[in-house]
Amino acid sequence: MQEEINVINHLLAVEKEAAALIDDAVKEAEARTTQARNKANALFKQKYDQIAAELQNEYEQTIQNKKSEHETHMDQFKQELENRPRNYEALNKALDDILGA
Repeated sequence: MQEEINVINHLLAVEKEAAALIDDAVKEAEARTTQARNKANALFKQKYDQIAAELQNEYEQTIQNKKSEHETHMDQFKQELENRPRNYEALNKALDDILGA
């Protein structure tokens, strides 16, 4: 009977050791997973920030180009208006007709 108790105690010790090994393996897997996740997140953030900066620069350049184009068109329009002959007589007649004077 003592031999059976020794065998059972030995099996319990082996089971306890196996449980400890499993716990260690789970902890190691969690640590590796966390490390890999952190590395992936850092890489993602780096790439994201890089792309965001490129898009921001592109946006700002586009805005600057559009402002410049708008300013050029406005200057051309003003110049065209200044170059047109003025007919004050026709304007005064139209105003008199509209206002009934």
